[in-house]
Amino acid sequence: MGRSRLKKKLKLEESREESTDTKSTTIPIKNLPEKFICMHVKSGTKIRNVLGYALKEFPNYDSVVWTGVGQAIGKTISCAELFKRRHEDLHQVTKLRYTKRSKGSKGDATDEIHQIPEIHILLTKNVKDTTELGYQAPGDCGEFLEKEDAANSKTNTKAGNANHMARIDTEQFSAMGLRIGQKRPRDTQADSFLRKNKKSRS
Repeated sequence: MGRSRLKKKLKLEESREESTDTKSTTIPIKNLPEKFICMHVKSGTKIRNVLGYALKEFPNYDSVVWTGVGQAIGKTISCAELFKRRHEDLHQVTKLRYTKRSKGSKGDATDEIHQIPEIHILLTKNVKDTTELGYQAPGDCGEFLEKEDAANSKTNTKAGNANHMARIDTEQFSAMGLRIGQKRPRDTQADSFLRKNKKSRS
């Protein structure tokens, strides 16, 4: 067999392995709508192509599931976010998981098993269960106001304690005759800077 034929054969085997690996078994989102578009994004997918198709077909289905595996996860998230900008007021359910994939040819007994991350993002106009994990309401930017308010109150009390400690330290330093937090006058700062420059030049 010539070198180019061998390369073609190897490429065909690799493409067969990729095609078996990228097949999605199930979508782990509960209460899926009966009709939805399933957009499987790969690492080499052109965003404008899949986004254009999904935008064109969305009015017929009112739901779309964006799916990505491995290195395509970032591109999948980008597609979903761009889609949400075009269609506002969409409910979102996001699921992440790891799937086991075997890597190796069928004849080899030494198959390597890898855990590859998968993401599934459901964007729909009507959602059945808002208590499902990974749910994001329309217009929700991901800010957790209740927890932030609690965190802010804790940080404020810590900052208050730090200010109190700083006052005690300054009182103790002044009792010992030490000064803290005072800067030297500007004219002495400039003189020391000029002296350093003269030393570095010579």
